[in-house]
Amino acid sequence: MTEKLAMGIYDDLDQQIQPILYIDPVLSNIIVFGGHMSGKTTFLKTLLVRLHENGPEAPKRDIYVLDFGGNLGEYRDLGRVAACFDSSSEENVRRVFKTIESRLEENSKNLFSKQFAEIYGRDENSPPHIMLFIDNVTSFLADDRYEAYHDLLLRFCRDGLSKGLTVVFTANDVSGGLGRYMGSFNRKFALPGSADKYIDIFGMKVNEPMGNAGRGVTIIDGKPRECQIFLPFMDEEKGLAALNERCRTLGIETEKLVAFRGALTEENFFEYLSTRYDISDDPNKDEYVVGLDYYEHLPVSVDFNEIHSIAIYGKKKFGKTNLLKLLLDSVRKSHSDHRFVYFDDGRKQLEELYNNDKGSNKFYVTNIEQLYDLLDSEGYAAKMGAGGINKNFTEKDTPPTIFILQNKMLFQAAGAQLLKQVFPKMIARAEEKNYWFIFSDVRKISNNDRDAESSLNTGIAVAFLLDSIADFVTDRGNRSVFGEMDPKELKSEYARCELGDGYFYDIESDDLKKLKFLKAE
Repeated sequence: MTEKLAMGIYDDLDQQIQPILYIDPVLSNIIVFGGHMSGKTTFLKTLLVRLHENGPEAPKRDIYVLDFGGNLGEYRDLGRVAACFDSSSEENVRRVFKTIESRLEENSKNLFSKQFAEIYGRDENSPPHIMLFIDNVTSFLADDRYEAYHDLLLRFCRDGLSKGLTVVFTANDVSGGLGRYMGSFNRKFALPGSADKYIDIFGMKVNEPMGNAGRGVTIIDGKPRECQIFLPFMDEEKGLAALNERCRTLGIETEKLVAFRGALTEENFFEYLSTRYDISDDPNKDEYVVGLDYYEHLPVSVDFNEIHSIAIYGKKKFGKTNLLKLLLDSVRKSHSDHRFVYFDDGRKQLEELYNNDKGSNKFYVTNIEQLYDLLDSEGYAAKMGAGGINKNFTEKDTPPTIFILQNKMLFQAAGAQLLKQVFPKMIARAEEKNYWFIFSDVRKISNNDRDAESSLNTGIAVAFLLDSIADFVTDRGNRSVFGEMDPKELKSEYARCELGDGYFYDIESDDLKKLKFLKAE
């Protein structure tokens, strides 16, 4: 299926006419050069409008826009625009690349070794056409945060057309590493401000056109031609509003990559929840949702039927207490009869949670001796002291119990016996006895006690990290449950965390997810 989009007019000097300038977005990668106010962004706007002029019967198309020029935000609501992100959020840019990479893999499976253009629009089951717009690609290439994506972008440019991806760039000139991408673009436009680069752009001498915005040069049938790009609308405000309304009326739409804006709360949770989430898959009452996966926007939850030991790592004032409160509130709502044991220290960071706990079965202790006494007297574990184990200890039938372990002395020499002997035995029977352990502020083990480190790491089923993971693994987390991960790979894979961001790590399945945590009420 061929597609002709009217982008402007051009001067055909041989025929002395001004025909319509058409482009076929399925067959061509497109790059537009020009100086400031030359009409580069106007070109993209016009192209976006043309891509929405067909009705819902047109073949499926999804458009991803990286707006590094900061001028395309008003077009984000158009029906076929799956994402429109500026440069302010590193994670959103990475999401676009990961999404396109995944979708190209899916397209490849459905092409059955054919070229995308051969089957595009043939029937309703044809793979969708994908487009990636980068306005001001020079800025993207110059940003160190995205260096890991340069090679992937090059693959998109070289191999994308055959799999259903068209790439559209704007740039000031060919500097900044753009030269190696140029061979993948068969439609090039040079607008005012780029005349001194015509040799680099077209590989030939070209006469400079008039210096009007939108006036430029392109190659048609092997010859340079002056062209004038159409405006997207005569009145952009009214025209864009009318086009958006037309998209809504006709049902021209695609699944959006929604960006998190501020905190994730119960009030806005469903605004961000992926439309692919099946509401019939709602978690059971012991599966507690803690946030949304950053890339899929699917719920991330902890199933207390399966998980009995949780560790929370992170830096100060980055959301650890919020996550703990979220978990405890969820458990208490489901099980008012469960016992909560708060093991605090002199910082008294658990005191407010304890005081606000509406349950009647709860304990609050602030030093290791008190915890030993509690475990022994209530029948959980025998007290261990200088004289050895309490031989008069009697194990009792205890209620389902959540141990909230915040005391920093756990990770000093005084807490070694708890980490190496007492807790491992209790965790081993946790499913049978209905125990849950939440190490709510895990720290680096002092005195280089490798046995204590190993016992702690082995006992943890799920870990949360509220910090930028590459920095954490490089520094204080190199001997944690995250310690075997490669910091370089993590740095290229994940952007730095903002407040409210973090990671969920299922140790047994080796499943690492970045997520936006729910803000507790």
